[in-house]
Amino acid sequence: MTATHHTTVELAKLARVLDRDPGDLAFLATLPPEALREFRDQITDLTARREARRMQRVGAAAKIVPAPIAAKIAEAAFGPVLAAAIAGSVDPARAVAIASALSPVFLADATLTLDPRRAVELIAQVPAPMAAAVARELISRGDYLTMGNLAGSVPDSVLRAALPHASDLDILQVGYYLEETSAADRLLTVVTDRVPGVIRATHNAGEWPKAITLLGLLGPTERSKLANVVAAQDDEVIDGLLTAVEEADAWDTLLPVAAGMNPQSLQRLAQRPAMQNPTLLTKVADLALTQNLWLSLLPLATHLSPTQLHTVAARVATEPDASLTTLIEQAHTENHWPTLLPVALALSTPDRKRLASLPVMHRPEFLTAAIKATATHNLWPAALPLLNNLPTTTHDTLATTINTLTDTEFQAAVQAAVQAAVQAAPAADCTATLIQILLRQDFAPRSRSLTLINEAGNLETLVGTITTRDLALWEGLSDIRTEIPGHLRNLLAAQATRCGRPELADNLTAT
Repeated sequence: MTATHHTTVELAKLARVLDRDPGDLAFLATLPPEALREFRDQITDLTARREARRMQRVGAAAKIVPAPIAAKIAEAAFGPVLAAAIAGSVDPARAVAIASALSPVFLADATLTLDPRRAVELIAQVPAPMAAAVARELISRGDYLTMGNLAGSVPDSVLRAALPHASDLDILQVGYYLEETSAADRLLTVVTDRVPGVIRATHNAGEWPKAITLLGLLGPTERSKLANVVAAQDDEVIDGLLTAVEEADAWDTLLPVAAGMNPQSLQRLAQRPAMQNPTLLTKVADLALTQNLWLSLLPLATHLSPTQLHTVAARVATEPDASLTTLIEQAHTENHWPTLLPVALALSTPDRKRLASLPVMHRPEFLTAAIKATATHNLWPAALPLLNNLPTTTHDTLATTINTLTDTEFQAAVQAAVQAAVQAAPAADCTATLIQILLRQDFAPRSRSLTLINEAGNLETLVGTITTRDLALWEGLSDIRTEIPGHLRNLLAAQATRCGRPELADNLTAT
């Protein structure tokens, strides 16, 4: 979407250089904006080279004539177009002196064809009052193209002097015609205190498409700042933005913006009615997966409801194993396990098992990072079902990683398993897996783990989820029965008896 709008802007700038109506250049609309800009620069450079000698001669003559007289000559004989061309050939201080004697109207006319690349030093020396006067004249004409063309070249001090004469909507219009990301970032920094007003004016005027284009110009830091300000506005404004993004199919612009939002802003965004639409969420997920925006989607996914997550996860599950592997590797590289795990939990049971069976999920460094992220952010309800689906070949790595958990982190995992058992959640089946992993621990860490489990609340509920289908598990418990605290051992024996296997209970309590 933003490429289309940037193309529109570039066609307007090219038409200005060629002195043509933008409609005459419609046949170029299929070209990328970068190509149009390069073509525009080539035309400007060619014209400058062709007129270079003549401009140098006129510029040399301007040095001799007193500045007020030179200004009169410029107005009467040269006109604004030629005056703009000469500006780059005159000493900057001399050019400013001449410009000081010219009217704001004439100067505004001259800026229409001024090439900022050839007048950098001159622009830098323009006094703030003169810049403000010219800006006021350009704004009164609605000539935002020229303002945008110059805004990227003038110093911040000139911007600060000129922009008070612009309305909030004027600022948006100027930003729409900016040339580069650096210019957009500077503009936003200069008008920081006016950003809420610009957003409201944008909404009231129905100019969201231009604001979205400006979002695409901004660098990550300023883009995130602006996005957080937008998210702090009334629901009406946020909904207006989301509607505009959908109508313009601009999710490729909004997703990277969302990635930099603070948690409160992401939460508000996720709760808006538009984001409850399964068709829209599937579309957003598809875009993230096909346009290399996966890492931009994950921070938003953290704030989605279970229903929303299931929609996103269903689209993720359609990816082949190779693609899922790449997605996991990207998330690991960028430390996105806290945002990946909720999506993984939202997968259907077969898809979750497929995810857990991928070789990438068995790499020790990946398992370690996943468990540490789970413990740090207390994401055990999301991680436990995956833990249950991992093959036994990963248990040694998991046992080593669990050794590094603090008592509080380990108890949180146990409590999550208890809660899952109470709610009959998918994690309820992983109690046996937890015990299998603990059996792989060395004596000292295993004793600690067993002690912490023995101290868990609702321990009876947790033990009640263990079946006698896995005889190897009960044999392992029997082998370490002297290490198991008495209360836990008695509960395990009682569970074996309830399951119709009294001999297993006898093995646990044998002396």
